[in-house]
Amino acid sequence: MNKNKQHKNSKGIAIVTGANKGLGLETCRQLKESGMHVILTGRDEAKVKEAAGRLSPGGTGVSWAVLDVQDTASISRFAGEVLERWKGIDVLVNNAGVSDFGRFDGTAAERTIETNFFGPMHVTDALLPFMHEGSRIVMVSSAMGQLSCLSGDLRRRFESPGLTRDGLVDLMRSFVRSAGDGTSARNGWPSSAYSVSKAGLNMLTRILAKELSPKGIIVNSVHPGWVRTDMGGQSAPLDVKAGAKSIVWAALLRDRGRSGGFSHDGKPMQW
Repeated sequence: MNKNKQHKNSKGIAIVTGANKGLGLETCRQLKESGMHVILTGRDEAKVKEAAGRLSPGGTGVSWAVLDVQDTASISRFAGEVLERWKGIDVLVNNAGVSDFGRFDGTAAERTIETNFFGPMHVTDALLPFMHEGSRIVMVSSAMGQLSCLSGDLRRRFESPGLTRDGLVDLMRSFVRSAGDGTSARNGWPSSAYSVSKAGLNMLTRILAKELSPKGIIVNSVHPGWVRTDMGGQSAPLDVKAGAKSIVWAALLRDRGRSGGFSHDGKPMQW
C-alpha cells in the first residue's frame, strides 16, 4: 500500500475493489468528493497506482493497494496492510467482478463464481475486524441476478428465510459442478454464471445483514444499471457517473433500517 496521508478533514475511510477503471474508479471519485479518504485496489499494481494518480495528482485523499479478490493470500496481505495503516474502515465497496458473456462451461462458471461471489465474501470476512458500528458494506450486483433467473425449486431454496451461509455456499458449488458436467439446465440453473453469481451475492447480502445487525454494520446490494464500461459495452444507456451514483448512495447510507436490501438509484428492487 502506498503511504499517502489521510486528509485531516476526511469523513472516513472507504475501500473499493476493482477500482482502477470504470465503475470502481468513478465510485472512488465520488466518494472522495464526498470527503472520504479512498483506498483504490486492483490486481495490477501499475494500473491501480496510475489510476490513483489520475484521481488525485497530489496524492491528497487517496491511497492505493494491490488486491486480487480471487487470491486468498492477496486478501490476507491486504488485510495486514490495512491493520498496519488504518484504525478502522467506514465503507467497503465490493465492486471487482468478471462476466461470462458469450461463454458457458465449467471453467467459465468456476472463474465467475470465484470472483463475483467468493471474492466479495472472502474480502468482507477479512476486513470485518476493522469495521465498527455504522460501517457500510456495498455489494455491486446486477438485475441479471434477480431470482427470476432460477427455476421454481432453486428460487425457493435461495429465498428461504432459513438459508444459511453454508447452505448458500453449497448451492453455488453445486452450480459450478452442474456447469462442468452439463447438467445445469436439467437442475434448473440458467446458462449464465454471471446471473447465478449475482443471485448468490444478493443472498449473501441478506445473510450478512442479519449476521452483522447486532454490530450496527449496514450491508446492501446495488444494481448500478447498464453502464458503458468494458463489461457493459458502448451501447449501454448509462455513463459511469450515473452508475456510480447508485453505489455511492448505499456507501453513504446511515439508515440501519435499510440494511439487507437490493436497490437501484436508492429505490428498492425485487430479489
